[in-house]
Amino acid sequence: MIEEEENIVYRSSITNPQPYVPQALSEIEDQLGSMMLKSPHFKDTTGYFPDTSLESNFFELNSGLDRMREKLGEDVHGKAIELSGRAKALFLQAPDIGSEKTREGNRLLDEIDQLINAVRRHRYESGLKDDDGEVTGD
Repeated sequence: MIEEEENIVYRSSITNPQPYVPQALSEIEDQLGSMMLKSPHFKDTTGYFPDTSLESNFFELNSGLDRMREKLGEDVHGKAIELSGRAKALFLQAPDIGSEKTREGNRLLDEIDQLINAVRRHRYESGLKDDDGEVTGD
């Protein structure tokens, strides 16, 4: 009986079978920060989110970028998607957190973050309202 219990995968009550998709520019920035901390393999070490993977993280990021396409503009959106693809390719090749490929992948994620930050700054300085009617940069 005890041996069987050791093989059970416990799922958190806060997990959702649907992937999380960022709903605002600030949430994409949060996603990028989280990804940098989990690179290059994107595995959950807590056991609460066993389905977390490189694929799921990049699906969430790219879905968020697609969702925010209008706010980002075509040029920024296209550049961010291109950088995301390059970062993913590097992480797929990275053997560990200390590798050059991991550092380069994180640099590309940071570049996406800088693009989004510039858009948020422009939106804030222009007085553009977010989905809640507030001027936040989202």
